[in-house]
Amino acid sequence: MASNRPEVAGFAEVVHEHWAAVYRLLHSLTGNTHATEDLAQETFLRALKGWGSFEPGTRLRAWLLRIASNAFFDEARKGKRARLAPLDHEPAGRGPPAGHDLEMAEQAALVREAMKELSDLTRLVFHLRAEEDLPFREIAELAGTTEQAARWHMHQARSKLLERLGDKL
Repeated sequence: MASNRPEVAGFAEVVHEHWAAVYRLLHSLTGNTHATEDLAQETFLRALKGWGSFEPGTRLRAWLLRIASNAFFDEARKGKRARLAPLDHEPAGRGPPAGHDLEMAEQAALVREAMKELSDLTRLVFHLRAEEDLPFREIAELAGTTEQAARWHMHQARSKLLERLGDKL
């Protein structure tokens, strides 16, 4: 992208460039494909509406991930979304056909189950650090907590996942 703050007409490029990161974060928080898609769309609608508040020189991806995490927590507070058990399989999507090895699918299921045992905030911190490779300072800003608390949540996530998964992976 040529600049940190394209015109609203170029917002489609922002969506295209950052959709995957927003989707990954939300999917790690919801564990539900349909809820993830709804929240990702809500995230970009909020970003478009608040485009004037984006500060040039700051990281656009971090700003969008903050909006996404706020959208998730807003929905959780509203209680509109019932926590549903994940499907045994994901419905066919736009991605490559499901041809994953059985062992990898079993391991992924174990990880998903273990992630459900983490609090929403701990899961958010873990995702932002492990998947998005954000520094703890930015994670703290995105999660609305201190850097020390973000480090504690990351430690909790690692400890609980290692305890739960142990030698299964």
